[in-house]
This record gives sequence, structure tokens and C-alpha cells, in this order.
Amino acid sequence: MIESRFVLLDESLPLLATAIHSGHKLSDELSEHCGISEQDRLREEDPYTNEAAELFPNHITLQSSRFEIDLNRSRERALYLKPDDCWGLPLQRDQLPQRIISSLYEEYDQWYIHLDNVIERLLERHPFIVVLDLHSYNHRRGGADAQPDPQEKNPDIILGRSNLHRKYYDDVEALRLRLDGKDWQNIQLDCRADVKFPGGYMSRYLNAKYGDRLIAVAVEFKKIFMDEWTSGLNRHAWDSLKGLFHQEAMGWLGLLRLPFF
Repeated sequence: MIESRFVLLDESLPLLATAIHSGHKLSDELSEHCGISEQDRLREEDPYTNEAAELFPNHITLQSSRFEIDLNRSRERALYLKPDDCWGLPLQRDQLPQRIISSLYEEYDQWYIHLDNVIERLLERHPFIVVLDLHSYNHRRGGADAQPDPQEKNPDIILGRSNLHRKYYDDVEALRLRLDGKDWQNIQLDCRADVKFPGGYMSRYLNAKYGDRLIAVAVEFKKIFMDEWTSGLNRHAWDSLKGLFHQEAMGWLGLLRLPFF
């Protein structure tokens, strides 16, 4: 069963933050039909991103793993059934019972119905809202002892705009400029748009369905605040990064001049 937390603490705020890849829980039945180690699963998840989402009063976080069902993929691709579905990892789901498959697709549908209800509830209060879809990504794919992937194609924060109408590109650029060059852990943050990760299915879905009343921006934090191979967290670095992002995102929200704001 998909475990998620939908929290609306301040409906006067026209912003919703999500962390739909933050979870790690896998049901007992799916654990029996997995074949992938817990550590390998964790490396492909987005641990701690729930903490960034929870800084915003209105947020959605997932406790269930993307290896249960991936809510950031279209329905037909959401359930990992073979290694090609999950980066070649040794998935073993040839014998997954059809009743489990059907149940997971039903839960996927119900989750998106719930998401629509939350969006529409906020839109009852506001003519226009912002969704920040928070993720993280690996940058040491060569192994635990390998050098980090080149900075040229791996900025510290990526903002995905490709799912948005171009008329909103300048608005996302305003957020990028607030983040780019900020001092963090003795470096200046490198924030770019539309590099490597343009945004997944959920932001595409929201922008397509509510595009005249909403912008959903995908945000990818490079895992420079943790060890992606051991999942060890640098607590001070992460608290500083997520706090900086929250501060700049809230400041950006207050300055937006989107339709009806």
C-alpha cells in the first residue's frame, strides 16, 4: 500500500511542496519479488528530500519507495517489472502475482485522484498556485571511490522547466538567479535550468491539467550533502542547503507576478 502524507497547514499560502521519491518502505510481498539490495534501492531513492518539503506548510511526502510504484512516471511505466525499468538493477519480478500488479495500479490511480483533490482545494482559495517538486540525484556513478561526475553537466541544483509553457520560463529563471552563486559550504552554488533532468511525469501532469492556474517546477538537489553510496548524511550541510532553498523559494514566491497573483 502506498504510504504518503498530504499536509495542508496554511491554505492561505499558494504553494505546495512535494517529495515523492523520498520514501524507502517496501511491502513484504514486493520485498519477496525484488532481487535488489536495500542499499542499492536506497541509492536510487531521494532520501531526506522529505525534510526540505516539510519546511513548507503545505507538503506531500512519500514513505513508500519508488520501487513499490513510481509516482513520477506515467501509469504504464510506473511499476518496475524488469531490470530495464530501473537502470539495469537485478530486479526479479517475473513471478509477481497479477493481483499485486492490479492493486498497485489502482493505488496509483487513487493517489493521483487525491493529488487532484489537494490541488483543487488550494485553487479554491487562490487563482494561481506554485508546486515545487523536490528530488535529488547521484553524481558519483563510477563507484564509491570514483571522482564526482563533471560539474559541467551536474550543477548543484537543477530547475526543470520543460513541462511548463514558455511564458513562465522567466518566472523560473527568477528563482534560479536567487539560488545561483549563493555561498554554501565554502562554495558558490551552481544552479541551472533544464540540465540533465527536465522534470518527470507528475510536474508534466500538473502543468498540462492546470497550466492556466498553476506552475509545477521540478527541483533536483545534487547529493553533495550526503554520501550517495552509504546514504550517510552531512547533517549540517543538508540543514544549511534546505534552509537556504526554503528561504529563497519563499522570497521568490512573494515577488512573483504570475497571472492573478
